[in-house]
Amino acid sequence: MKTFDVAARQSILSRSQLFQGMTPAELDGAVAHAVLRRIPRGDYILHQGAPSPGVFMIAAGRVRVSLVAEDGKEITLGVRGPGEALGEMSLLDGDGCSASASAQEECVLLVIERAQFNRILRENANLCMRLLAMLSGRLRESNTARLDMARFDLPTRLGRVLLRLARDYGDKCAAGTRIALRLSQKDISSLVGASREKVNKQLRRWEQDGILGRDGGWLVIVRSEALAQLG
Repeated sequence: MKTFDVAARQSILSRSQLFQGMTPAELDGAVAHAVLRRIPRGDYILHQGAPSPGVFMIAAGRVRVSLVAEDGKEITLGVRGPGEALGEMSLLDGDGCSASASAQEECVLLVIERAQFNRILRENANLCMRLLAMLSGRLRESNTARLDMARFDLPTRLGRVLLRLARDYGDKCAAGTRIALRLSQKDISSLVGASREKVNKQLRRWEQDGILGRDGGWLVIVRSEALAQLG
């Protein structure tokens, strides 16, 4: 995996939703307090219920965000990628993390320790506003997901999730759009709120109908219009 010098770290922060718009001097200050961490695939970055030691900016790789429900089942909430942040909510309210975060693949993170990040927030009103906007966006996504669960049947929910994953992590290939993200069958089923058996049955049906395909183990959306028509 590539190395990240000071200029690369500044670029990572400047392209993130959270640190966009900061002046070069402000970015210098943030980078000065950022520690580079490499996380092997499968390792946990944050644990549900435990306090976050700082804010984690994803420089490379994908991170799975999940939680354990009251019935003991682990639910995948989503996947975060380069430029996105982790652990910021726990920093604000002082409580434990609302979800766990684990590396879907080898990840590189820029970590700003809690006290330093709070100091940067106090000195930068625009950063505070962007943090509020980011948290509001995530809350809106969560509310939308809950409404989808109540309003739509399984094929519609699954189609909407696949289209969103293709939008965020899709790569064009000869057959269509390859979802370049390693999600297990369990991950997909928890994203749509259905059993793994029902999700697998629907995926196989769409593969038989030529709506989905496979490319070296990756899921490919061949006919995105068929999924879009579901709702």
